[in-house]
Amino acid sequence: MKTIKPLIGLISMGLICIHSSSIAYAESDLPKGQLLCHSYSSYTAMDSKIHYYDLNTGEIFNITSSVFVNEMNADFGSHPYDIVFMAIDPAADEWDIYRYNTISRRFTNLTRNSGYRNEDPKFSPDGRSILFKRGYWSQEADRFIYDLAEMDLLTGEIRMLTDDVQEQAMPVYSPDGESVYYSVHLETGESGIYRISCTDPAFSQECLFHESGLSAYYPMTAGDDLYFTRWISADLPNDSIVKYTDGQLQALPFNNEAFNCSDPFPLADGTMFYSSTKNGSYDLYYYNRDASVELTPLSTGLNELGTSFYSRDEARTLIQNTADFLVEKTPSERNMDANGDGSVNVFDLVYFKQLIS
Repeated sequence: MKTIKPLIGLISMGLICIHSSSIAYAESDLPKGQLLCHSYSSYTAMDSKIHYYDLNTGEIFNITSSVFVNEMNADFGSHPYDIVFMAIDPAADEWDIYRYNTISRRFTNLTRNSGYRNEDPKFSPDGRSILFKRGYWSQEADRFIYDLAEMDLLTGEIRMLTDDVQEQAMPVYSPDGESVYYSVHLETGESGIYRISCTDPAFSQECLFHESGLSAYYPMTAGDDLYFTRWISADLPNDSIVKYTDGQLQALPFNNEAFNCSDPFPLADGTMFYSSTKNGSYDLYYYNRDASVELTPLSTGLNELGTSFYSRDEARTLIQNTADFLVEKTPSERNMDANGDGSVNVFDLVYFKQLIS
């Protein structure tokens, strides 16, 4: 039986095994790698848990700790040992962004006692910074005001990308890390998809999609394409997933007027993980360009959402980049520190090789 050794023993340190078996059903055709998602009975129930699914071994773990509650929206960094997510710090009574390394088994509250609501974290492509949504209570507006923030993970420095009364949420980097896509909640009650340049000192906001009577949110990127969730129509506010390329929208074939399809995690080859209420509550599916397969090992009877995936092919590239770095060849602009100890050495290469064993 194949295992990833750094995960062994994590049960006592915050990773609780909830399922372990070989994959002997339709999911055997799933791409190999590691997958994150969360599940809850409802968004307001405060019972969310993050699941780590190793598709190489069939093992599933919960990422949990006594220092936070209601964890969700996890994202892999430049390797699957490095994870960020949002959770509530009960001591401070605020949403914070946490970072977790599955090798060192260390949780770090990146926004501890900030006095803000910190939500929706996403890593940069090189794993050296994160985007997130930051909110504060405005007495004048009598509501929370949300803007976009970026944190340098090396220095901890935070810079604000937006500063206005409209709510910005769900930010994600472009594949080259030079732009940010996000959702804007408009004063009309609708929401649209916007883009901002990370290198533009003025941080000018560009509207990519807004249609009267519709809401659009949860942008994600893959290759040269942008995907997001939007209502089917103003008269039918069911969620559907669309691909946006050069100003043109293309609805994905698995959408259906009878249920919701949301939270896309697209891959560069046109396949995708997503969530759907086809069977009632939200379940996870993998679309292989021909059909959708339900990820039944992650079916908890609750709502499964917020996928992040790191493929075995990405791990192979990371192994080569790390090997080149160690023999002083020109490295790729990737974070190759597997265990988070601040250095890159042969032990990091060993950890990465376990991802494809």
